[in-house]
This record gives sequence, structure tokens and C-alpha cells, in this order.
Amino acid sequence: MSRKKAVAGGIGALSALLVAGTVLAPAASATTQAGDSGVNSAFAISATGLLTIKPTPSVDDSDGFSQESVARLQLPANLLDLHVLNGRAGGGGARASVADLKVGLGVGKPLLTASAIEASCGNGKSSSSLAKADIGGTKLDVAAGPNTAVKVPGVASVELNKQVTHKDGSVTVTAVSINVDGIQKIDLASVTCQPGDDNDGGGDNTPTTTAPSSSKATDPSSTTKPTASSSRNAVVPVGNKPLPNGKAPTPTPVKAHLDVTG
Repeated sequence: MSRKKAVAGGIGALSALLVAGTVLAPAASATTQAGDSGVNSAFAISATGLLTIKPTPSVDDSDGFSQESVARLQLPANLLDLHVLNGRAGGGGARASVADLKVGLGVGKPLLTASAIEASCGNGKSSSSLAKADIGGTKLDVAAGPNTAVKVPGVASVELNKQVTHKDGSVTVTAVSINVDGIQKIDLASVTCQPGDDNDGGGDNTPTTTAPSSSKATDPSSTTKPTASSSRNAVVPVGNKPLPNGKAPTPTPVKAHLDVTG
């Protein structure tokens, strides 16, 4: 039996158990459509296809800051084993993470293992990270570039740090997205953030300052020099003023100390 058939068989068997009610996926909160909600949101895992898992735990900030955690999600047949699933949204951003995870998809040896994966967005930035991650026997970088594709021949295609920009400007970042030949899709650690507010208020908020005016140097040649007063306007001591009859005034004696020499 090929590995692809083994994967389909394992997922198909689990799907039958889910329909029969033997295995139940964790109850999830009400979810919002990415890029069409006007809110920031996050979830740790979701699956569509033969196996369906609603976004878990699913949070958004429609009513303010929100955070939820699930201690462990384990499914039989070595399909999934995830620990400490976290999701939080609010404060202008969102973050989702999963610890100590194994994704086997029923093929025996785990397809994906990691000690931790995380995705976050906010303030116009988005990123994801992996810790001690291995996929199909290949070690993965801690910080993969946006939309990094990894092929596992005959089993699945994987996209790391998957980033999608929606029509409304919001951005969805998924740390790990697994696609099994179109029959099964699993998203791990996914967040969606709305575009940031530039707060420009329609005007220019750049503060304006008035530069100090430079003082021009005064040309010395243009400076008005004091002119000597004419004799008519000269100030004459009171004792030396001429009398109304034109006679010379009586001299006013001035007391002084004269040194005597000789």
C-alpha cells in the first residue's frame, strides 16, 4: 500500500469514528470569516476535508481582549497529538501557538514534529516561528520566509509562514499549512489582523517651528555720528550767562584747594 493510500485510509477511518460519535473534537467558539469580520482573530488548529476540526481555540477581539487555551488535543491512529494550544486577540494584534506537537496523518512515522510553533500579527507586522521543527525528516529553519513551500514526496505539500492579504487589507498568517493531495488540509497557529489606523486625520501633523531670523550686521559707515553742538545750543553754566542788559556777569567764585610749591 502506498503512503498516500495509507494517509487516506487513516483519515477515512477517523472520519467514520467522528461521524459515529466515538471520537469528538474539542468544542470551538463561534468563528469569524478571515478578512470579512473587521476584527483581529486567532486559532491554534483547524482541519477541513475527511477530518474536520473547527478552529480551536478560536478567539477574536469583537468584545475586547480575548484569550483561550486547550491543554491537549489528541486523536487516535497517530493522526494528531498537540499540547498547550493558545489563541489570543486584542490590543491591535493577535497571536496563536501550539507546543510539543506531532502530526502523523496515519502513516506511522510523524509527518511533522516541533517543540513549538507560533504566528503573530499587529501594528502592520506579521510573522511566524518554529522551534525544533522537523518535517518528513528535514529540519526546518526557526523563521521561514513568507510562503515557503516544502514538499514531502508522495505524502503532502506544506507551506510555512503562509501569508494572505485580503481585499479589505487584513492579513492572515498561518505558521504551518498542510495539504494532503487535496483530500485533507490542516492549519496550525493562524492569526488574522486588520489594517492599522494611520491616524493622519486628513491633515499634516508635522510640527512647524519658526526659524530665528538672522540679524544683519550694521554697516559702521552708516552709523550716525554725534555732531558737536553749536555755540548757540551749548549749555552755559549759570554763573557765566550774560545779563539781560548785555553786561558781563559777575564771576562766580569756585572753592578749590591749590597746592603751594616753591
